[in-house]
Amino acid sequence: MKILQQEQMREASDDVIQSVELSVQGLSLALSGKPILKAISCQLFHTGITSLIGPSGAGKSSLLRCLNMLYDDWQGEITIAGKSIRAWQGGVDALRQHVGLIAQKPAVFPVSIYENVIFGMPKKVRKQNQDAWVAQCLKQAALWDEVKARLDEPASALSIGQQQRLCLARALALKPKILLLDEPTASLDPRSKQLIEASLHQLSASITVLCVTHDLEQAQRLQGQVIFMCDGKVIESGDADAFFQHPERVETREFLRWSVCDCD
Repeated sequence: MKILQQEQMREASDDVIQSVELSVQGLSLALSGKPILKAISCQLFHTGITSLIGPSGAGKSSLLRCLNMLYDDWQGEITIAGKSIRAWQGGVDALRQHVGLIAQKPAVFPVSIYENVIFGMPKKVRKQNQDAWVAQCLKQAALWDEVKARLDEPASALSIGQQQRLCLARALALKPKILLLDEPTASLDPRSKQLIEASLHQLSASITVLCVTHDLEQAQRLQGQVIFMCDGKVIESGDADAFFQHPERVETREFLRWSVCDCD
């Protein structure tokens, strides 16, 4: 019986290891001589949503920029499926197709809605069912019904909420395996926020999603995993239900109660 239990525990451990998509170990970053990230270690799973929370200046956005090499002067180790991102096959451009990043402020190109979606797609992909793929990406971003009759119109004519969802569709057109979002619903109206959250839930069934948010209620709605950062360090992480109901660290409890912390 003991041997059987040990085998079951080993199999469960193997499942956990296999489910990890992205691993960060001892990640440190300094900008202009100022420490921004301090020995960060965390993991993202093969599917599901992780919410990254913490006060302004905690290093959340900097962490995202390290994960797709927008910042490359960091120390430590970042691996995807066991492979170092510094030695990614195809280089940085290939890495950024694999790891999509959507900024807080939508940045649409001065072309049509349709051309925005296909902007970064390889030419080979463009020739293969391009219209169908554009429609699919816009549907995944919960934008298709609103723009399907005006795909040739300028993207700049869209509302801010629609532009943010268009940026999401553009990122999805590259078929990323990991999607990083830096406050994707900040300053958006409630309906746009709800649509984006619904899209993220749908996408998280097949890819890894990491979402920076200052909205603690949103982090609870997104469920999945929560990582709490402060002063460039990971203070606590865990399953969303347990994290919000029974935080282990004093710093976490203070932040959840007052939205401020002092982790120095």
